[in-house]
Amino acid sequence: MEFFSVFTAIFQFSYPDIVNYGVDPIHPYIALYVAAGVYVLLYVFKAIGLFTMAKRQGKTNLAWCAFVPFASTYLMGELAGEWRIGKARVKHIGLYAMLGEFVYCALAAFVAGVLVYAFANGMTETYPLEDVSGNLTPYVGWQFSADFPDALYTACNVCNVLAVIFQYVQLILFVFLYIAFFRRYAPASYVWMVVVCALLPVVTPFLIFAFRNRTPVDYDRYMRERMEQMRRARQAQYGPYGPYGQGGYGQGGPYGQNGPYGQNGPYGQNGYGQNGSSGQGGQEEPADPFGGLGSGGKGQGSDPFGEFSDPDKKGGAQ
Repeated sequence: MEFFSVFTAIFQFSYPDIVNYGVDPIHPYIALYVAAGVYVLLYVFKAIGLFTMAKRQGKTNLAWCAFVPFASTYLMGELAGEWRIGKARVKHIGLYAMLGEFVYCALAAFVAGVLVYAFANGMTETYPLEDVSGNLTPYVGWQFSADFPDALYTACNVCNVLAVIFQYVQLILFVFLYIAFFRRYAPASYVWMVVVCALLPVVTPFLIFAFRNRTPVDYDRYMRERMEQMRRARQAQYGPYGPYGQGGYGQGGPYGQNGPYGQNGPYGQNGYGQNGSSGQGGQEEPADPFGGLGSGGKGQGSDPFGEFSDPDKKGGAQ
């Protein structure tokens, strides 16, 4: 996969319309050789890293895969182990990534071969571009010439469409592979490594080479230990009961025994509780302000409408 990332970037300078940027096109074979040289350099770092990792994990029977294209992807998956996310479990994620990579590379190689062949043999031609008003511009476009075989042109278009589709398929598979791999070798920062490797595959060999001497870890166990460390740090800061324990909403907190609503608060034993205004040691209940309005001018407990309800009293109901 790294080869076509490099080749695509370099081969842009072989297109005939590169003259629009004031640069003469380079020979397509030169672009091919340069891309191959850069790929070999990258693959050396990747192979050394994977080979060292396989030796350290005791997978000596698979160590040779590090130096074989496509097989190195399978080895990377075996080093990563089982891919897990939630309850989903996938074994041999490297095998699926290898198959996706092989199909994509086969399609991309055909398209690249056709373009190199056409550019190298002069089977392309340029034509002037027009603006929206139909006027010619100083820029040119390119197309295959009339002597380019129609069957080859059709096959190139079909393979190009399929290559784009499988490029996304193998990208998804490689994202899963990167997640499993970097969780084992860089669990604390695997997220940004997955993103970088997905966007820039040429970075992957250098990261593998840098992590070659690391000891793989169990990601689930690593996360449990890290959560335990966070819990202990929080306990050391807030005490054994945390911010909502005895020092927060507990005994000593604002809503605890000593808080405004606790035993010693204004609504507790010393507020409206036992010692409060309605408690055992509090003040007596105030007299009824309307007690003197009872019937007959009597005090509390008199019925203000007694003369209407008592037949024995004057003015009562007959």
